Amino acid sequence: MNIRYGLILAISIASLLGGCTTGDEGDRNAKHAEKLMHHRDWPRIEQIAKTEVKKREVAWPDNATYLPEEHTDKGWVVWAMTATPNGDLQRKILLLMGDDGRVMMYKRYTPGER
Repeated sequence: MNIRYGLILAISIASLLGGCTTGDEGDRNAKHAEKLMHHRDWPRIEQIAKTEVKKREVAWPDNATYLPEEHTDKGWVVWAMTATPNGDLQRKILLLMGDDGRVMMYKRYTPGER
């Protein structure tokens, strides 16, 4: 993994470990994710992420959520998440993927872990 992807990963994880976002920052993050979901490459990246997660996880639900967090010159940061019926986050997976669809990092987070 080259330095650029390492930096992207470090920034992404630091922002998530910083806690919940509120107010204007939360709105900016939601708008940023929405913009990324309209990127022309997102449907392909999302499908590759779905395939990768299904391949690695046991009993991963079809209705899981895939959310892009960041896209730079040649890489995507993508979260895959499942929730309980009442909306509590159950499992989450962080993927770092290249524009070519190659999965460069796959990190599983268990319930209770940030």
